[in-house]
Order: sequence, then structure tokens, then C-alpha cells
Amino acid sequence: MSSRRAHYLVLAFVLLLAALIRTVPLTYSHFWDETVFLQHAKVIIDGRTNYEEFHHRPPFLSFLYALGFAIWDNVYVANLVQGVVTALTVVFGFLYARRGFGLTAALFSGFLFAFTPYFVEASHELLTDMPALALMLAAMWLFDKAGARYAFLSGILYALAIQTRFTSLFLVVYFALDAILSPKKIRSLAFLLAGAALAISPYLIWIRWNYGSFFYPFVQARRIVTEWTAPVPAGFYWEALLEVFPYSMWLFFGAGVLLPVAHGAMQRRAREDGGRLTGLAGLSDRTKREFVLLMWGGAFFTYMLSIPHKEVRYLLPLAIPVVVISALGLAEMFRWCARQARPVKTSGIVLGIAVVMLDYAPSLQELSEPWLDRSEREEVQIGRYLHEVSTPADTIYAAHNFPVFAFYSERRTVSLLPIQGEFDQAWRELMKQPGFLVYYHPAGIEETHSIYPSFKPDEKFLETNPNFHRIRAFPSAVIYRYEPPR
Repeated sequence: MSSRRAHYLVLAFVLLLAALIRTVPLTYSHFWDETVFLQHAKVIIDGRTNYEEFHHRPPFLSFLYALGFAIWDNVYVANLVQGVVTALTVVFGFLYARRGFGLTAALFSGFLFAFTPYFVEASHELLTDMPALALMLAAMWLFDKAGARYAFLSGILYALAIQTRFTSLFLVVYFALDAILSPKKIRSLAFLLAGAALAISPYLIWIRWNYGSFFYPFVQARRIVTEWTAPVPAGFYWEALLEVFPYSMWLFFGAGVLLPVAHGAMQRRAREDGGRLTGLAGLSDRTKREFVLLMWGGAFFTYMLSIPHKEVRYLLPLAIPVVVISALGLAEMFRWCARQARPVKTSGIVLGIAVVMLDYAPSLQELSEPWLDRSEREEVQIGRYLHEVSTPADTIYAAHNFPVFAFYSERRTVSLLPIQGEFDQAWRELMKQPGFLVYYHPAGIEETHSIYPSFKPDEKFLETNPNFHRIRAFPSAVIYRYEPPR
């Protein structure tokens, strides 16, 4: 009992520390995608109408931010919400691994989810990847519990994961594989799908009411990453795997991958009946779950390779199979070390401390720096400047960073990206209202979000067109006052 209490005290400390390093520093400046979700939260809580992307963005994370703003109307509250929600990956990673693989593997799983540097970095950003991961793990944990009510609740959390990040839809492959290898879960799968349908139906009805199709945002989001952005070669993801998962985790993962092979061979040998093997049906629940995780992870990675637009954070769902299998490998290595003589144990402890210090301790670095960051990035300065010089009747036009300008200026904002291909013919039709245009020097654009190599309008067009008047220059951008043609 005292040993178990000690384990839970350690887990509680790890959880609090994980939440803290995901929360600090509280930041005032936020970039493109972050400001979209902040803006949506303001649309929900304050009724802003100046800009939104609900036509291709999921709503649940913004809903959580809106709840935070209802308690404390300050941009820093988003960091607090994000820190708490993303720290739940530690909780549900622990619970899922404990149920299927035992306490030791669960503790290692919680540690890896808590302190892997890329997980911490991605958790601090106000994006959907890590919150969706927490909900996916929660759904997987509940699906493993016996009883229809748990399967139904699992479906509800699965639906919330989808409404947090659309690629969470792929988790249904995991549930299907699990049910195929464990036929007793077929009934649970039916209840899961029922719970998911019930939980997601209000969102689908809202989509149908506003956009005329139950699947409009899903289709638009898919088109953005397949048709409307420049393709990235598949080799990008092979390199990204080393960025997401440290070298030590690949060592643990390699040890863990050998386990289902070894377990399967031993179980088939032990269950021979008249010289015939029992096959997959004779495997233990633990070994089946290992196979399911590996198969789902491989299928997900293959699916992501097929999508032209690629970002490192898109691979984060792979953390589920990689971390859990790595925790299994680490647990086996720990048990092996515990059975050895004292010199080997000592060497193992020293090596373990070195690995932790090199690969996982850097996650704590933020704690030694200021916990409040009031600095303003250039795009935030531009947004605040536009708020000062504009009136509510003005419109902000931009082909880059337009969500940032919308959130910080609080003015109506129009993206020029949709007309990049036919700007010369379409700009008068789109830019009917007076206001301001933000022109970025090509050298100041790090990520284009466009299939076109250059943005329009270009500087020559702006300097020679009488409808645009330069009013202020920033290091990477120039602000023009715009009056529409009469």
C-alpha cells in the first residue's frame, strides 16, 4: 500500500510539473494559427464578427479558450487552459498503459509524455495537436474498460477529439483493429460509434445550417493540405521523426517492438495443440494490443506521407504507439537491470541519469527563465498599430499573417490569399471597403501558405497605384492606406 501511495505521489508531482512547463512563459504574442483559435474564442464569447475560419477549423479548442476568457478576459488565460489540457496526456497516457501493460510501463509512459522536449514545446503552442492527443488517449483508455457505458463515453471523447483536430478521425482505425483482434469488443465498438455520433451531431447540424453540407469543414481542410498549399517531399517526415522523438526513445521503442514478436512466438509454442498453432486468437490481450498499436501507427504514418502539405507537428498522434511501446521496452530494460549484480545495476542507474539529463531535462529549461513574456512580435506590433490608426469602419487587407492582424487589431480583416492566382483581375471586386493593406517583403515571409511563389500585390503595384498610400514601414512589412476605386 505504501509503495502504491508513493507511486501516485510521484505521478502527481510529475503531472504538476508537466502542467507548469507547458504553461510558462505566459505569452502576449502569438503567431498565425494560434491567433485563429484565439479569434474564434472571441467570436464565441464576445460575438466578434471581424474574422473567422470556422469553415475549415474545428471548434472545440476555441470553445475551451472561450470558457477561460469568461473567467478571466486576458490573453494569458489561453496559456493556462492549454497547459492544463495538454498535461492530461500524462494522465491518460498513464491510465491507458497501466490497464494494458502494468504499473511500471505506465509510470515510464507518463514520464515520456511529460518530459519529451518536442511534446512540451508543442503543448505550449496554442494549437490543437496536443489537446487532441489527450482526448484520443482518454478515448482509448475508456474503450479498454469493460461495459457499454465506458464504450459510449469513449465515443463521446473520440468525437471531441475530432472536433479538436480533424485528423483524429483516423483513430477509428485503431478501434476497428482492436475489435477485429478481440471480437468481444465488437459490441463496445457499436456503443463507441453511437456515442461519437451523438456527440458530434450538434456540430454537424450547425455546419449544415451555416454551410449547406454536413462535411463542409472536413472537405475544406482536406483541400487546403492537398490542393491549396505547396507540396512537401515525403523525406521531410523521415527527418521529422528524429525531431519529435529523441534518440533514446528510439532505443526504448526498438526494445519494445521485439516484445510482441517474442511474446507471440512463446505463446504460439505454448498453445500448440496436436502440432497446430492457434494463430492470433491464441495471443494474450497484451500482445494483441501491442500489435494493434504498431499496425495503427504504421497506417497513420503512411496516411500522413500521402498528404502533400506536411508539418512536424502533424506526426504527434504517432506519440501514442511510439511512447507506449517505448515504455514497454524501458520497463523490460529496467527489470533486466534489476536482476543483475550491483556493478551492472550501478552502471544502469548512471546511464539512465545521463539519458534523462541529455534528452529530457531540457524540458525544464523554461522554469529558469521569466514566467511572463510581454514582448511583442513584429506582426503583433502591426496589429496593435492598425487598431490605433483605424476606425471600426476600416478593413484590413493582407496576404500574410492576416489572422494575427484580425485578433490584435479587432478590425474586419480580409485575406488576399484566395485571389493570388487572379489578383490583377479580382482585387477591385474583393477590396470594396476602405482601410489598410499590409505588404510583406518577400524576404520577411518564412512560410507562404500559398501555392504561388510570389504574393500579390507586389511593391511596384502598390507604389504606382493611386488607391494605395504608404503610411508606415516596419522591418518586414509596409502599411498602406487604401481607398477603393470610385
